Amino acid sequence: MTAAAPAIPQNGSSALWRMQLFTILRAELSRNFITKRGFWIYLLAFAPAVIVWIHSWVKMTVGAQPSHDLAKDTQVLSVLFQIFFLRPGVFFGCVGIFTYLFRGEFVERSLHYYFLAPVRREVLVIAKYLAGCITAIAFFGGSFLLTFTGMYAHFPQFEVRQFMTAGTGLEQLLTYLAVTVLASLAWGAVFLWMGIRFRNPIIPAVIFFVWETMNAFFPSWLRRVGVLHFLQSLTPFGGETSGPAAVIGTTVEPESAAVAITGLLLITAVMVALSLYQIRRTEISYSTD
Repeated sequence: MTAAAPAIPQNGSSALWRMQLFTILRAELSRNFITKRGFWIYLLAFAPAVIVWIHSWVKMTVGAQPSHDLAKDTQVLSVLFQIFFLRPGVFFGCVGIFTYLFRGEFVERSLHYYFLAPVRREVLVIAKYLAGCITAIAFFGGSFLLTFTGMYAHFPQFEVRQFMTAGTGLEQLLTYLAVTVLASLAWGAVFLWMGIRFRNPIIPAVIFFVWETMNAFFPSWLRRVGVLHFLQSLTPFGGETSGPAAVIGTTVEPESAAVAITGLLLITAVMVALSLYQIRRTEISYSTD
């Protein structure tokens, strides 16, 4: 079975497109947040928060800790964020969320309904991408808020308050959340394209994961061909370690914030543009999927 999108006049109403975009967005958000298929994504997203809150509960059970341990826990949080939260957490979470946006429609044999409807394919791609971004940011941003809160829950309130107001606590929290948002946007755009382009997007996603993991071994110019290098450059303490520690979560030569953010936004824009191009060339043939 092959379905092609009906022609829509180029001078179509932008108001109509916005209405279609928000209609599709609401439907996709409902599918992303309420689904048995996404149960493993919930576990992946909130596992760090559970581990950290167990850690704090144990600390509170055995008694208060010396104040200087707050700096140590701050370093632990940085390592946890880079080693587990970014990868495999956000990475594979985005794989599950974004590749399924279109590949799931093929599996469920429902994409032709969208293609036969008077909806521009570009509107469909943007709506699905926005739904995936909102889902990923809500899951992993919410998880990190719980993780950050749990990491300092066993310290005296006055010490935490001083850390957040007079110290660097609030700045670090906002930076971690910003990195999580940028990671969702950039990796989401990459996996959106993979979900449209490849019949089995898991294989290229795993290859891309290996590429990102080996990034620390590459020459400085080649490290920029990826997302993780830019994310680590923005992460607190992300560029302060070299040598073997670089393999497990840091980057030896971090980019400036301006370069890192520009690089991530550029990758996002290029991959979304490739998705828009790919969807225009896509035809449905359920017999081969």
